[in-house]
Amino acid sequence: MDLVSHGLLGSMIAGLTFGKKYRLLGYVATIVGSVAHDFDIITFLKGPKAFYKYHREITHSLLGTVVLGLLISIGVRLFTPVHDWATVFAMVGAGLLSHLAMDILTPWGLPLFYPFKSKKYSLDLIWFFDPVVISGLVAGVYLGYQVPENSAFSYLASFAVVISYLAYRVRQKRKARKIVLEELGPDKGAAVFVLPSAVSPFLWDVIVKERNRYIHFCVDTRRKEILSKEEFCSGAFHRCVKSSRDSDYVDIFLKRSRFPFYNVTRKADQTYTVEWSDVHLANLGGVHGVVVQLDGNGEIIEEKLQIKKPVRRKKKSGAV
Repeated sequence: MDLVSHGLLGSMIAGLTFGKKYRLLGYVATIVGSVAHDFDIITFLKGPKAFYKYHREITHSLLGTVVLGLLISIGVRLFTPVHDWATVFAMVGAGLLSHLAMDILTPWGLPLFYPFKSKKYSLDLIWFFDPVVISGLVAGVYLGYQVPENSAFSYLASFAVVISYLAYRVRQKRKARKIVLEELGPDKGAAVFVLPSAVSPFLWDVIVKERNRYIHFCVDTRRKEILSKEEFCSGAFHRCVKSSRDSDYVDIFLKRSRFPFYNVTRKADQTYTVEWSDVHLANLGGVHGVVVQLDGNGEIIEEKLQIKKPVRRKKKSGAV
């Protein structure tokens, strides 16, 4: 989720708990905890490669959460008169846990047991910026500030709105899956993944994995129809595909990609291009893959991230 949403949630948690007794300290400690996981954004100073490699890794694991909690709590105790370690850690910890709770709702997933286990966990309910969620949080904080005597009611009402919206998203996700399964016909054992599309609460990306191919559906649950259908399949295997995996970019990409595929092209000068992409990201824009240039011997000449603008949705269905 975006930093604003994390900060707003941390503010309301503080208002319902530690803020009443510890006032500014309670708010600061909880809010700092709620955004601390994203301090890894500083890796972007070394370029998109470093950011893509380290963002949402150790800082978003349970181990990283404990370490962050200890470090921030030590800082709070050094600069404030509060010496109750348990209270300080609870303030910071509440914010840290709220961050994980929000991020696990998004499709990128969290490596909760990193570095012991690389598997990422996600509920695939909302996109990284959700207008309904942030509006509900803004309303709660604003009303709590304007009417402080009823701030607890405002915060609880905001939580109720957000939770109700998430429950609605669960129902819409099930509906999107049902629409696609009806289109596919009898279940043939294919794996079906339903992921949120950007911004709209009614658009879903349903990805069906069948052996060596993916079928991507864009589903509008409000209209109960499939807006588009595309097929993605890796090209014929070539030795350059294996060589391209020596690229740091490809190594990073494949660790993060959930639906990878590749294509190999040969140029007139006897060089090769291997394009790695991700089905879900390719339909949303932004960083969606890696391009690797290799010479005739399979040695890497150039490597770069694939970045493009978001794809506009088309209403008519078609296969590619």
